[in-house]
Amino acid sequence: MGDHQGFNVVLRGYDVAQVDAMLERIRTALASTDRVMRTSVRDELNHSAFPVRLRGYDRLEVDEYLRRAIDRLG
Repeated sequence: MGDHQGFNVVLRGYDVAQVDAMLERIRTALASTDRVMRTSVRDELNHSAFPVRLRGYDRLEVDEYLRRAIDRLG
């Protein structure tokens, strides 16, 4: 599916499909010089909440990656 950044899959973690979709938006924004797009994605990250599912991405790992992405989008 998407580039999962090496996130571990755990019994109860963030929904894989939703995290992968967000990772794609982050990659697109980071590759862009469009300041509005970068700001929009950063704001989305600041207010994101992923549902917890069985066999999802490790929540702590994803949260740490998203914190770093927010800094890079700033």
